[in-house]
Amino acid sequence: EAERVIHRLLWAVGDASPPGQFLASVEASLQARWPHCRVRCRDDLVRPPNIFSFVLLVLTLLLSWSFWALAHAVAAVWALPPETGRRPNHDDPSQPTRDERLDLLAARVLVCGSLATFWLLHALAAAFPLRSLHSPFKRDLGCLCAYSTRALRLCRLLGPCSAVAMPVAMAIRFDRLGLPLIVPAAGRPVGLHTAALLSATALPLLTAAAAWSVRSSLYSHHQLLIVLLFLAHLGSALGFAAYFEMVKWAVLGASAGVMVAFYLLAKYASEFTSVSLVRAAKLQWACAHMVPMVGLILAAALEVESGFARALVDFI
Repeated sequence: EAERVIHRLLWAVGDASPPGQFLASVEASLQARWPHCRVRCRDDLVRPPNIFSFVLLVLTLLLSWSFWALAHAVAAVWALPPETGRRPNHDDPSQPTRDERLDLLAARVLVCGSLATFWLLHALAAAFPLRSLHSPFKRDLGCLCAYSTRALRLCRLLGPCSAVAMPVAMAIRFDRLGLPLIVPAAGRPVGLHTAALLSATALPLLTAAAAWSVRSSLYSHHQLLIVLLFLAHLGSALGFAAYFEMVKWAVLGASAGVMVAFYLLAKYASEFTSVSLVRAAKLQWACAHMVPMVGLILAAALEVESGFARALVDFI
C-alpha cells in the first residue's frame, strides 16, 4: 500500500516534470545536506549493477556484433559485379551468387533491427528510476518513458531507427525476387507484396508517433498507436514470409508458435494479480518482445534458404 501511494505521488509530480528528474534533484539536495553519507534516490542505466544492467551489456555486445556482420555483408554485395545475378562465379563456383548475397544482406538487416529493438526495450527497463523497488515489467512502455527523461529520449530517437530495418530488408528481398517495390512496371504488377511493403514503410512513422505521444497532448491516443504499431509489425512479417521460396510454411508455423507461447506466458503471469493495469502491462511487454523474435525467425529463414540453395547447387 505504501508503494502504491508513493507511485501515485510521483505520477502526480510527473505532470509537471518527469519523476526521474524530480528524484535526481531530491538526491542532489540530500547529498548536499549530508555529504558524509551516500544518498541514492533513483536508478539509472548502469547503477546499481543488477540483472537489468547485465542483460543490457549482453545485448550491447550482440548489437555491436550484428553491425559488424552487416558491414561485411554490405561490403560483399558491393564488391560483386551487378551482372552476376543467379549465376555462380566462374572463378569459384562454390562462392555465393549475387542473389544469395542479397538474401544474406536482408537477413543481417533484420538481425540488426531485431537486436536494436531488444536493446531499446531493456534500456527502457534499465532506465526506470525505481527498478530496485518495483519491477519495470509491471509498468507499460508509455509509463516507463514518462518516468525517465533518458528513456523518453532513447525511445524517440532509437525507436524509429530500429523500425527501419523491416522495410529495408523487405525492399532488398522483393527487389531481388524481381517484384516492384511501390510503383508497378511492365511485367511487374502490384500484389500482396505491395501491401506488405506499405505496411512495413509505416512502421517508422507509427513508432515515432507512439514515442512522441508520451508527455504530449497526444497521450490519449498512445494506446491506439501502440496497437496499430503491433498490427503493422505482424502484417509486415506475414507478408514477408509469404514470399519465401522454400521455408515459407516453417516460418509461418514458427512465428505462430512464438506468438501463442508469449501470449500464454503473459496470461499465466496475469493470473497472479487482480490489477488490470499490471495485467495489461505484462501483455504489452510480451507483445513487444514478440516483434523482434519474429524478426529473428525471418532472418534465420533467409540464412537457411540461401544456404540450402547453395548446397543444392553444389550437389547438382
